[in-house]
Amino acid sequence: MTKLSASGLATFLKSPKSYFWRYKAGLEPSQPQVATFDHDKLLGVIWAQYTDRFYRGVGEATNAKAAMDAWLNGSEGWVPEKARVRLTTALENLMPQYYQHFSPEDGCRTAEQSELWLENDRFRGRLDGLSAENVVHEVKTTSRSPQVAEQLWKIGHSIQVKLYCVLADADGYCLEIAFKDPPHAILRAPIVRVTAEQKRGWSQELHALADRIESLGDDPNNYPCHSEGCCMTTKGMVSMCSYRDLCSGDISDEIKDLLYKKRVPQ
Repeated sequence: MTKLSASGLATFLKSPKSYFWRYKAGLEPSQPQVATFDHDKLLGVIWAQYTDRFYRGVGEATNAKAAMDAWLNGSEGWVPEKARVRLTTALENLMPQYYQHFSPEDGCRTAEQSELWLENDRFRGRLDGLSAENVVHEVKTTSRSPQVAEQLWKIGHSIQVKLYCVLADADGYCLEIAFKDPPHAILRAPIVRVTAEQKRGWSQELHALADRIESLGDDPNNYPCHSEGCCMTTKGMVSMCSYRDLCSGDISDEIKDLLYKKRVPQ
């Protein structure tokens, strides 16, 4: 049985049909797309890698070069220039702040427990970090919102944080946000303590969700398509689900092979 990840669980809650194509059929789009905000996802991965190297003791210049090279090479050719410049500027402004404000010895995580894989008999996850005091450290990149408290609440109550706290049997979590728009800044929120009762409730919630997913089997018709998962309207664009062509049912094998590739599990 394939173990469920936080991203898989979140995908199912957003659109069960997308979950089927990605995690059951094992397919993903051949090319990244701005319409599905893959450029923001790429930056988030690069930022997580940057903080991981920071806690492993990598020097500032070496770390910054690795992150910038990864971003410029990974975004080349498909991210519109305006968006690419905007996010490049954000990365250039955020990186030095990390070395100015934080220290690898600040206790937020240990070098041995940075980018940490954890799993049990049903779930698996890659934590950004875990402190010596057994506190989950979760870093995010996001757009700035006037309601920062609401942003922290949303992340703190996400499937991801719940799963990580359960997997680590953590005593708390510490959220950190790097804002991608001016004024570029990094917010590290106070530690939120987690009780044993909360973890039991979260574990029950996760297992109930896993039971539901596993009960659907391998028939794509058992996985409904959530309307908001198919089409997301934002201020700047209307973006369509990457799997819409598969759902249409009239795609040829030739086009399917062109648009999609086998997903490599992480």
